[in-house]
Amino acid sequence: MNKNLRLLVILVALAAGAGIMWSLNGGSDARPLANFEIADTLAITKFVIQDSDNNRAVLERDPNSKYWDLNQTYKAREDAVNLILKTVNRIRVKGPVPTTARQNVLRQIAGTGKKVEFYQGGDKPVKTYYIGTATQDHTGTYMLLETPEEGKSTEPFIVYMEGFVGFLNTRFFTDVEEWRYTGLFDYPGLNIKQVDVINHENLEHSFTINYGGGNDLKLESRYFKTFVPDFDTLAVKDYLLLYKKVHIETYVSHMSPAAEDSLLNTSAAYTVSVTDNVGGKKKIDLYWKTGGAPLYDEMGNLLPWDGARMYGVVNGDDVVLVQRFVFDPILQSIERFLKQ
Repeated sequence: MNKNLRLLVILVALAAGAGIMWSLNGGSDARPLANFEIADTLAITKFVIQDSDNNRAVLERDPNSKYWDLNQTYKAREDAVNLILKTVNRIRVKGPVPTTARQNVLRQIAGTGKKVEFYQGGDKPVKTYYIGTATQDHTGTYMLLETPEEGKSTEPFIVYMEGFVGFLNTRFFTDVEEWRYTGLFDYPGLNIKQVDVINHENLEHSFTINYGGGNDLKLESRYFKTFVPDFDTLAVKDYLLLYKKVHIETYVSHMSPAAEDSLLNTSAAYTVSVTDNVGGKKKIDLYWKTGGAPLYDEMGNLLPWDGARMYGVVNGDDVVLVQRFVFDPILQSIERFLKQ
């Protein structure tokens, strides 16, 4: 074997060995600035997501609740928080960014990327991700790591989540309205004192239920302003069970500010409010939404309203989207509870 051929064989063997070692290590780099994983997610007390437009979502663990606090103002969606925690627990390095793409990736991360800080108590983040775009094949995401011990890395990596095929950057969003917990009527223990349902288009269908627990039920016609002396108590109890868990779809209304103002100046189709046992009250005004899925009346005539969604205004403030299949069972007529 001549000298050049021997050298080629050695180089091929070294490259193969390096590939095998990379594979045996699960595609991860042993250097600290390639170790994106946070093994103990229960120790995470806060994470902060910031985008290139300085929008920020600050999520903080509440030790007294299963829900995290959002920007010290709202409760956060449990599913979105859990998805972040699962991602950082199972995040792995697929490989380094190719040399030819390295500078472009660094520029993109610096210019339009997101910064995500993870805290485990204390004032300094234990790890900080700088997140770029997805790879061209959409099976990886460009990220760069910073730690208190090593500082900020100069080398970006292609990362993925173990057990998942796809990109990760969209999971780290900053829209506060999208982060907000969607629970509206959330009474798993039925700690309800009163339910009011007003049909503004057919007031004779409107009613009030007073509930004192057990069989202590009263049904009032809001139209006649009188209590119903004899009604189907089982039907009323079944109806109250709906209020154990009622969620809106999203706080992102997809309406312009002008359109939201216009909505607030129109008449609601329904108003539903619940008063709990300690005097707290939640209310939603519901408005018809045009377009969307077709809706037909009992005669088969096409109606102008969306059959899948309605607009809502929560507590006179937030304009939201709700799904009809969630709210239609609530929007009953008093006739449902009357004995035939």
